[in-house]
Amino acid sequence: MPAFSSEERQLLHDSATEYFADRYGPERALALTRDDGPDGFGRAEWKSYAELGWLGLMLPEDAGGSEGGLTEAAILFAAAGAELAAEPLIPCLVLGAGAVTGLGTEAQQAALEGVAEGEKILGFLHYEPGSGFARDHVETIARPTADGYALTGDKAFSAGAHAADLLVVSARIGGPDGPVGLFLVPGDAGGLHRVPAPALDGRRGAAATLDGVAVSADALLGGTTDDRLAAIDRLLDRAALAVCADMLGAMTKASEITTDYLKTREQFGQKLSSFQVLQHRLVDMRICCEESRAAIHAALTAQDENAPDAAIAAWRAKAETARAARFVGGQGVQLHGGMGMTDDLGIGHYYKRLSVNEALFGDAAWHIDRLAAREDARAAQPAAPEMAGA
Repeated sequence: MPAFSSEERQLLHDSATEYFADRYGPERALALTRDDGPDGFGRAEWKSYAELGWLGLMLPEDAGGSEGGLTEAAILFAAAGAELAAEPLIPCLVLGAGAVTGLGTEAQQAALEGVAEGEKILGFLHYEPGSGFARDHVETIARPTADGYALTGDKAFSAGAHAADLLVVSARIGGPDGPVGLFLVPGDAGGLHRVPAPALDGRRGAAATLDGVAVSADALLGGTTDDRLAAIDRLLDRAALAVCADMLGAMTKASEITTDYLKTREQFGQKLSSFQVLQHRLVDMRICCEESRAAIHAALTAQDENAPDAAIAAWRAKAETARAARFVGGQGVQLHGGMGMTDDLGIGHYYKRLSVNEALFGDAAWHIDRLAAREDARAAQPAAPEMAGA
């Protein structure tokens, strides 16, 4: 059974779409990225998300949440992407809170307190310099101490990590060949040095250096030294799918504003939208959006139903949506002419958003390689013996 009914999902869609359309858009996003403050996103908006119940969409009831699925959260992410919202929704809700919800002990679930109320932001540090998209590349070490662990290593840029009150950090336990664990690290922990920076689209995050960061034994998620690489892989697949929803919102909006632009601009005494070759481009952009929508919907359903092919569906959705995002963003800029790359027109901001999202958690080529490797492995398996008498 779905977590929300169809009617509840429609209400969520309508309220989120209206909220972001009224309060966000390229001008608001640009103002936030140019703000001299430490956040680069709206704290007032974040509090509003809490008041509307959005920050608790996927949280358990004990943490003030609605126990919704990724499908419900994707409705929010798509609406946010359509208006270029800058808040770290995916890093906090899907990765940080998702890790604690899925792996944390009963006592560790207390780390979720304050998230639904907008009082605490969670972050996730896993990728490392030089790892590319590889998810098993972990050189950060968690060495056992008398009181717990000391974490040492470097983590690559992660969106929202600059503002996180609590970070979920991956590290190999004991040494370079040890199992990979996830640790809860307070944002103000001694020895944790964050380097804030903006991404191409202006959204902020941080890389981090951990220099003997001391955490207690109960900071290890799950309380055991079991290897968590498989769980991290699932988390990142869910994050990739969440990014697909954000891209779908941005692609759809980019297609709409490009259509509107061609209806107003004239060449040779005619509206640009009257030229058949440009009409074909607009149709191709909309087809890309709808193909991505279908792939995302199938993958979300597979995730929320824990289907056996949930991972494969997520890879397909990311590959399809990343490919479509590059086409739609590029066509949008080209159809706007030279003005398309300036800050004066919104399409340039959508292009940057789509370019960043295209690469997050694996680009199209990387996910296609995963799919191909899966098919090669399946083809290499010996065929099942035929039944006698068949």
